[in-house]
Amino acid sequence: MKKWLSLLLAVLMIFTLVSCNLNNEDSEDDGDDDGDSKTVELSRGTIEGDVYANNTIGIRFTKPDDWVYLSETEIAAAMNMGAEMILGKDYKDVLKNVPAVYDMMAKDLVTGSNISVGYENLAKTFSSSITETQYADALKVQLSQVPNMTVTFPDSYDQVTLGDTQFTRVVCTTVAYGKTMTQVYYLHKQGGYMTYVIATLVGDYTVAEFEAMIQ
Repeated sequence: MKKWLSLLLAVLMIFTLVSCNLNNEDSEDDGDDDGDSKTVELSRGTIEGDVYANNTIGIRFTKPDDWVYLSETEIAAAMNMGAEMILGKDYKDVLKNVPAVYDMMAKDLVTGSNISVGYENLAKTFSSSITETQYADALKVQLSQVPNMTVTFPDSYDQVTLGDTQFTRVVCTTVAYGKTMTQVYYLHKQGGYMTYVIATLVGDYTVAEFEAMIQ
């Protein structure tokens, strides 16, 4: 379990670092929320039993028996911060100081497949006017520059509805730290924020099987 947890945190840390550096040199924003983002009420999700629910993003994820939810300490470690920075806090307030924050992470103890859900303040990482497609294109460029990791992006992105929300879906093949996996980025812009669900699927897990876990 420790080996797969280390891999999960390493891959998610790479995504966090990419988010922090998405076209920082070309960003036209000053880091403050724009008018649209102020209308978005970012909320922490809740976990009751096997079910994670997030009203802001509009999804409910039911974990299988072999999956576990990561603790606040483990989630904070993936963001390279102390757990006290996110415990009981309004994510809108947190995102004034950090570019991106995870709300939930869960992993399969058998295969290492996992899911993460979070928010990104686009004013701090790119531009509040960026679209989901432009974000995915920028992510492709940034991930191509990460050492020890090869990500093959699709020629085009599609749309999929998870729960109550329509996402732009980007299905990639990723090789990292000697492991080959399918990574799926689900992107949905809300005001000046990008809400995202990231699935890392290892072994026989299919995208359809994963999406069946979300209502």
